[in-house]
Order: sequence, then structure tokens, then C-alpha cells
Amino acid sequence: MTEQFDREKLFSGPNVAILATVDSKNRPHAMPIWYIYEDEKFVMTAGKNSQKVKNIQRSCNATIVLDRREPPYHAVMIRGRAEIGPTPDSEWLLRLAIRYLGEEQGKTYFQGLGDDIVAITIYPDDVIEYLGISGRA
Repeated sequence: MTEQFDREKLFSGPNVAILATVDSKNRPHAMPIWYIYEDEKFVMTAGKNSQKVKNIQRSCNATIVLDRREPPYHAVMIRGRAEIGPTPDSEWLLRLAIRYLGEEQGKTYFQGLGDDIVAITIYPDDVIEYLGISGRA
């Protein structure tokens, strides 16, 4: 019997996601990334000249994978429409940094980056879920 898993809890936790896009030569490009899940969308940041941003600008599609890395294992692949937006405001950036680094380190993480980063927003089209049996009693 499979165990029920709280998808919203997984989405809302400070997990490091894997963001996957496709480059101009049709090759996959996947990188770890921080995110905040709110209002049924995933928002993250990246360097405005990064490969992931270029890929999204070209195709407007992306996939993110979230997983729970302790038993019982759980993974979710979220495919959706992606868009690039302006640099999030300093309050949002602070919230993201503190979420992953804690209060002290988070307060200084984004200082001095200015307009070198942009927001990536993913609007989920579908969610594919895996609830593994490994590690269960």
C-alpha cells in the first residue's frame, strides 16, 4: 500500500530543486536551484546571462524536480510554462536567502548583486509523483 504524502508540504519546504531546461542544440541542462512556492507557482532567481535563462527565453518551458532524500523517498517532477521577470525586490530576495542559509548568512547573501539576477517563474502544467517503497519498514 502506498503512503499518502503531503505535496504542498514538499513544495513549501526549503528543498533544493533541480531545474531542467533544453539548450539550442536540444541538449538537457539541469542545475540545482533555490525556490519559493507561493500562489501555486515556483519562483526562483538566476543570473540574467545564465544558460537556464537563455533556454527559458527561447522555449518558455522548464521542469523542476523536488525530492525527499530520506526514507520513505518521494519525488515530484513539475513541468510547466516558465517566464523570466525582473529582479525580485530586496524583501523577497532576503526571504529566499534566509530560507536556505539562515538569518545571519541570509542577510548578506544577495548584497551587491544589483540587476545581475532575474526571476524565473514556473506555472505548473502537470505534476508527476513518485512515492518509492525503499526505506519503509
